[in-house]
Amino acid sequence: MFRKLLAVLVVSVVLVGCGDSGKTIDFSSQETMTNSMKSMLDSLNDQEKIEFQQAFVKAAASAASSSNGDQEKAMQLIKSNLGGKTAKEIIKEYGSK
Repeated sequence: MFRKLLAVLVVSVVLVGCGDSGKTIDFSSQETMTNSMKSMLDSLNDQEKIEFQQAFVKAAASAASSSNGDQEKAMQLIKSNLGGKTAKEIIKEYGSK
């Protein structure tokens, strides 16, 4: 029993250490989006900030292009594509390869 508990704790610590502190973008309101983006950016080093900003711009441009000029549709696409994701997930999905 103790070994199983210990194994679960070790795996949990390793997984938490591999993450980027779980900070995600929250689009539930303008204020929460601003605060979550600021918190996320504050947790990144300078290189990650640059990569994140480039990936975010790429995702926003893609949403704008797909929405045919409809700003409301573009914002919905951005929310659905980026909402709840961490900076590293956004960089991985939209960053330069």
